[in-house]
Amino acid sequence: MAFRRPPNPNRNHPLFCPYCAGESLFPDEQDDFAWSCQECLRVFSVQFHGQDDAAERVPEPAPSTQQALRASLARLALRAGSVDVSQTGTPNSRRPEGV
Repeated sequence: MAFRRPPNPNRNHPLFCPYCAGESLFPDEQDDFAWSCQECLRVFSVQFHGQDDAAERVPEPAPSTQQALRASLARLALRAGSVDVSQTGTPNSRRPEGV
């Protein structure tokens, strides 16, 4: 993890208490990062510790719209058994014989 600069207590103050979701928060005297919730009377600290160094990995390319549609329709066909996915990626409804 790499620090870009020392943590700043005035940066991104919390909007709600992580324990009770109360919004009545005030800075506390415990340390520079402590907040006091007036609803549940808890004191908690919020501090940004840094960012992980990016690993040298390349994300997989996203599928094209047609590939995503084809994959989605194939999943639906497996579940319902009533959709046929053609090469174009559009569904062809099949009705069971005798209906």
